Amino acid sequence: MEIGSDLLFGDFRLDRNDERLWGPQGPVKLGNKAYQVLLKLAGQEGRLLTKDVLFASVWDGTIVSESALTSVIKELRRALGDDVRTPRYIESVYGRGYRLLPEVRSAGADAPRNEAGPAPPAAARGDGARLGDPPLLYIAAFDDEAVRGSQPHLAAVLREEVLFALSRFRDIRLVSAMNAAAAPGGGYGERDYQLSVRLLHDGGAPRAFARISRLSSQEIIWADNVALSDVNPGDNVEQLVRKIAAAALPRLHDDVLRNLPQQADDVYGVYFRNRLRMRSQDSLKEARQLAASWEQLIRQHPTFGPAYPPLIRLYNTDFCYTGLGSTGDEERARAYELAQKAVAIDRTEAHFHTVKGWCHIWAGEEPLAREHLEEALRLNPYNQNRLVEVATAFMFLDDLDRADALLDQCRNLTPLAAGAPHEEEGLLHLLRREFDRAAEQLALASRHHPDDGVVTSRTIISDLYALLAAAGSEAPDLAIRSQAWQDKVAQRWCGPQPLDKDRLIGWVLYQQPFHATQREWVLGLLEPALDLAGQGRPRTRAPRRGGTKSSPLGAGEAL
Repeated sequence: MEIGSDLLFGDFRLDRNDERLWGPQGPVKLGNKAYQVLLKLAGQEGRLLTKDVLFASVWDGTIVSESALTSVIKELRRALGDDVRTPRYIESVYGRGYRLLPEVRSAGADAPRNEAGPAPPAAARGDGARLGDPPLLYIAAFDDEAVRGSQPHLAAVLREEVLFALSRFRDIRLVSAMNAAAAPGGGYGERDYQLSVRLLHDGGAPRAFARISRLSSQEIIWADNVALSDVNPGDNVEQLVRKIAAAALPRLHDDVLRNLPQQADDVYGVYFRNRLRMRSQDSLKEARQLAASWEQLIRQHPTFGPAYPPLIRLYNTDFCYTGLGSTGDEERARAYELAQKAVAIDRTEAHFHTVKGWCHIWAGEEPLAREHLEEALRLNPYNQNRLVEVATAFMFLDDLDRADALLDQCRNLTPLAAGAPHEEEGLLHLLRREFDRAAEQLALASRHHPDDGVVTSRTIISDLYALLAAAGSEAPDLAIRSQAWQDKVAQRWCGPQPLDKDRLIGWVLYQQPFHATQREWVLGLLEPALDLAGQGRPRTRAPRRGGTKSSPLGAGEAL
């Protein structure tokens, strides 16, 4: 970089000629030592800067306590508006030093000082942006001309039941044709859709043809049909609602994400863009930056409930398993706090109750967990993701029969085999000591979580369950499986201390909240399996900081 040039990173500019830091609001007060440390960090271009180098350069080798450097780092975090839990600028590397996270660019010293280079508009950051609206779904009057003579009330009954069921999904806006003032009148946005249903005779019985299209272009994004029963009208409602809730709404949300504008112009746009980022994060650094973005959105719009669950998920699961061992009690406490706030914002949103239920499980508060899980089921029995989350939670509460019933309910909602809860069924069979059946399901395990859009064939957790199933059945390749799984964990390990057998077991129990009645049994399978691979230690391998390609959430990980 040019010696006299300014350095740009994030929202800031470091003026090396005038030895000053400039932010979005102008000059930022910074002490001499803090400026020198920041300059050293910027010169590293994202590489680690060790404490020894800082003491030797900034303090010229003068003997000072480590608290002097800690105080300077705290000063820098305050100046940059950084958060030690979800850093956007300065990352602490335990026991070794620090690194500057944003890319550092060079700029001419005569450039304007009132801004730190090209920063995203307010709407893209979430601060000061208008709230906007979630996707709109316009429910047109059902076309029943072909069946009106024989079943004059069928369309009205079906439509009201569909409206009632879809009203449980808080992440869409329903507009009914019965409310003429609220019906769309033109100038449709990219998040506006229409549900149309046509009833026709199929031999003797009627059949419902449903489709969802974009109002702006009339492009059909989903279509299906359901044979209706003449004998039991109640089955008609269940079949049609299952089709729409389990297949059509996820397709609608996927279409929203596929057609995001280049620049978000409201808070919902920022929210959807962050959800899209959740699909492709592939390092701990990216996951931390995403968590910081969610935190910023919540700070600017504390009543914007949809931002809470994905952030809670990141904190509870090692940042979606991009860095194993990277989260601890501090992140869990923050997740618990966020879950409480989410439920306070909207007590009718099932997702908020599932995340709160899971936080209570991790905190060892079983009665409170059950209360919120039951409430989630009451609020929305049609959401496949919520059913999977609650079913898995009941497994960790040692209520396996209830979990089995919920998974069966989920299978009835699942429109595609790829969306079947194989991993969760594998865990259920594992906890029932049905090892061969567990292995069969885990071999089929794939994960499609529409909330995150993640699709993959394996997860670090499904491989753990498969290892336990292999241990229970005394599989001949158990040693090979154990070594492969331990190697995978070692590659992604980002904990503050080196990985060994005790820390590996501790990590498993921290991330998988097995019930007290299950824990000793699980350990009885896990510990001997680990010993087979390498006398109790994973094979030594240099860990890749930030992990490998992001794994999606496995059973019990959706929160």
